[in-house]
Amino acid sequence: MKRSLFFILLSSLLFLAACGSQASTSEGTLFEHDIAAFIDENYTFQDVIASQEDSSDISEIYIAENKDIDSVVDELREHEEPEKVSERSDNKQALIYDNLFVIVTEDEEDPDNSTVEIAEQQFVRDNYNPSFFNGLFALWLLDEVLDVDDWGKKRQSKCKNSGDCYGGYHSSGGTYKKSSDSKSIRSSSVRGGGPGAGK
Repeated sequence: MKRSLFFILLSSLLFLAACGSQASTSEGTLFEHDIAAFIDENYTFQDVIASQEDSSDISEIYIAENKDIDSVVDELREHEEPEKVSERSDNKQALIYDNLFVIVTEDEEDPDNSTVEIAEQQFVRDNYNPSFFNGLFALWLLDEVLDVDDWGKKRQSKCKNSGDCYGGYHSSGGTYKKSSDSKSIRSSSVRGGGPGAGK
């Protein structure tokens, strides 16, 4: 009797430990915003990009499988209406929520999928090449949203001088590097689990 009770207790402990380890691999989004949680729950986590200015300032990359840009944008707007929605241009569209940019692009590796990037305004302000937003938003609107006078002109000048500005995940994801060395700032180590973690 004691032996069977011991095995029941041991089995229970092992089960609880397994549940605990499973839960720890599903970390969720690092952004405290409802739309970010929606993206994390509904699309597959792909990658993390760290800012050149501050490595703790990141953007998260997700894949919306078998969904085109229009479908993803419709889902996002249905869940929560953004403050601003860009035009669609060059196989990309951007939505601006409170302090958060959500950028949807066609997945170049699989045109049936879309890539969804979440970035706070600070990341966009410090890293993006203004030319990325050509056809999406007027630069004066970005100046207003990012709270920087002539952000587009100032940032364009910095990009020209450094030759190193972020042009979106597909254009720069694998080659966006710190100016001081050749180490890519693209890293999945910021968040555990890898693609599809917790899905």
